[in-house]
Amino acid sequence: MMIAKDVKVKMSDDSKPAGGAGESQFNLDGILVELGSFGKYQLLLLLLLAFRDSFLAMCNYNYVFTAIDVSYRCIVPECEDVDSRFSASWRNFALSNDSHTCLRLAPVPASQGNDTWRTCSAEQFFPNQTVHCDKVIYEDYNSIVAEFDLGCEPWKRTLIGTIHNLGLLFSFIMSGIISDRYGRKVIIVATPLVVGVVGLVKSFSVNYWMLVVLEFLETALGYGNASMVLSLETVSHKRRVVFSCMSDILSSFGTAFFGLIAWKVPYWRSLMRAIYAPLLVVVFYIFLVDEGVRWLLAHNKRDEAVRVLNKVAKINKITLSHKAKEMLTKISEENNQVTQAEAKQKQETFYILRLMRSKTIMLRLCLMSACFFCATFVFSGTIINSATISGNKYINFAALNLVAIPTRVITAFTLTRFGRKAPICVAYCFCAVFFIAAAFGPKSMGWISLMFFLMGMMGSCYGVFSLYVVAMEVFPTTSRNSLTNLATTVGRLGSVLAPQTPLLEKYMSGLATVMFGAVSLGPALLALLLPDASRAALPDDVAAAENIDKRDDTADDHCGVNTTSTEKASIP
Repeated sequence: MMIAKDVKVKMSDDSKPAGGAGESQFNLDGILVELGSFGKYQLLLLLLLAFRDSFLAMCNYNYVFTAIDVSYRCIVPECEDVDSRFSASWRNFALSNDSHTCLRLAPVPASQGNDTWRTCSAEQFFPNQTVHCDKVIYEDYNSIVAEFDLGCEPWKRTLIGTIHNLGLLFSFIMSGIISDRYGRKVIIVATPLVVGVVGLVKSFSVNYWMLVVLEFLETALGYGNASMVLSLETVSHKRRVVFSCMSDILSSFGTAFFGLIAWKVPYWRSLMRAIYAPLLVVVFYIFLVDEGVRWLLAHNKRDEAVRVLNKVAKINKITLSHKAKEMLTKISEENNQVTQAEAKQKQETFYILRLMRSKTIMLRLCLMSACFFCATFVFSGTIINSATISGNKYINFAALNLVAIPTRVITAFTLTRFGRKAPICVAYCFCAVFFIAAAFGPKSMGWISLMFFLMGMMGSCYGVFSLYVVAMEVFPTTSRNSLTNLATTVGRLGSVLAPQTPLLEKYMSGLATVMFGAVSLGPALLALLLPDASRAALPDDVAAAENIDKRDDTADDHCGVNTTSTEKASIP
């Protein structure tokens, strides 16, 4: 990807905005092209969002390590005095051959034995009779499973992940509504602070049920995808995929680092404090992050939008063209003619009714919801099961997140060059093939299964990100985050089921991975029914969103700009 140092773009004085509007229409995309997409302002925004999203992702998947399954065995009172180690020498004749069970061989009553029954010998136990353990001992006590004694109740361990994702259902709906009503910045700043505070309190949980309640509160009051919405709305439409991919690459580095943190800080309470405490720094984003310009314009906060655009120009050291300056001056003057009451009435009454009556938008919402259901089930399931595949669980987790980096490079190239539908379909088809192949890989060569698993994860990672891009492109600005989050909320039902998939391994090795492959075919087919908005500017109203798949204008026609050869050379 090559980015020119000096991008010289000017707004054509004789060009008109898309749709045949007159010169009076404000042309945001044209101004965004002039401001550039990779100046100091945008790069600082990328770093700030990457820090926030990295630690939020660590917290979002904390239960992968904090609630990881731990090997355990029954306490055998007859033999503990002889050898109390976890891997005691008497395990082969005192315990059941089945691993991860709360059964042990039944002891022979003293009245039926002889003097050898006190010496912890094989004769002291019935070879074909088992009894339930009174108590178990764990290989280590770094996990919630060991500390709260969940070994004989595996459903409680997986329930933590399920409760976590149930909270996200509420969180994504509320964050979308708040983001569209009160701004992207509110969600970007507030949710990490809530997650950080609740997470720190959670690290002091005194029992299992206190932890479960706090797990739900953390996710129900935190999280949301306002960062991606802001990154898509910050740059011109030709750069939105590349810019969002760069943001996700930086956050993927941070998320992968979680595996190393968990390796060096294995105790679950200490690990939680290590990843939740840094989120409190986000309070300073109040002064460092600006509200999205598209949101400000859609809500008639035009003076603030002009201030942000001028700030970007100043930090990037860009001198706006005469036409751009005229547009900024004009919308500032028009702002005084639009009252808050009129804006509120338009937003809350007409716009909501227009959305509900649009069959196109509602059908699109249903398609996106179905895609996200399958996609999040597969993506969340692979992350959760990364700790169970062969090899070092910490390195596996880091590797699964690092595959997002080459995946994002491929995403930026393919989505820009080949549109949206075909790449998503192909990615999920590959995803299905690789996951099924991983399930039936030879056990003696575990690296082969790991390689196929990583390739399947790449396809899943590609698909989830691409679906987010499509969702935000096909919904109008004033309800973009609400509708996207509504679709992802339905999709979160898939991630609610994902924490239960490790239980499938008890019935057949690789069964969970086979299921991931089968479910991947869902978004592969459904994506073909979605509109392709790769050539269109982000729609600002319902009418534009309904007709987005009918618009095949080039970016220059939409934005009304002339792009020099230097700018074209920088397109990836």
